[in-house]
Amino acid sequence: MTYVGRIVAIGHSESLPFAAYRVSSRSFPDRIAVTKFDSVRVTPKDPKDLSKNPYISYNCIKVIGDTAIVTNGSHTEPLAEKIEFGYPPRDAMALTLLAMDYEKDQYKTPRIAGVIDKNGKGCLGIVQVEGIKVKEFKLEDEAFFISTYEKTDFERLYVRGSTATEIAKCMYELEFENPVCAAATLWDGEFKTSVYNGHQ
Repeated sequence: MTYVGRIVAIGHSESLPFAAYRVSSRSFPDRIAVTKFDSVRVTPKDPKDLSKNPYISYNCIKVIGDTAIVTNGSHTEPLAEKIEFGYPPRDAMALTLLAMDYEKDQYKTPRIAGVIDKNGKGCLGIVQVEGIKVKEFKLEDEAFFISTYEKTDFERLYVRGSTATEIAKCMYELEFENPVCAAATLWDGEFKTSVYNGHQ
């Protein structure tokens, strides 16, 4: 199996738009995903871990009306704010990733992000040491993902589920190393959100 780090995905499952996220981690595996109002937060089981690395806790999913945002870090809120202000998702993503740049940790971890609306129109983006890439998608019964390591181009993803819980579980079970937790939000008249923390 391959270690790809964090994974952001957008797509359609059974004709319903979704956004999904998975944490894969070697350094900080003791984390869970927790639903909180209109968002999902990744957080360590032991708060003391935050003193070792401030990047390990963040909102990974945020819902704004008929739009869902998914990221691997603190850029969730700035991206959400720009979309609330009326920026087109592609522009909001490019500006946010450019402004915040990759994470300044020892691995120079890329920031990745996805946005999708109720009509299945969305975009994915990544900023890393080498530069920034953002791409728009009009999704029809398909999904794409990007990860922080190895899979840093936009690739097709095969997940299936009719609920956010099923999609989150499918994300967790993808055949990449070191799964920690996963989350998803699925449009069904509104974006409904769920998490999957394995057997934790």
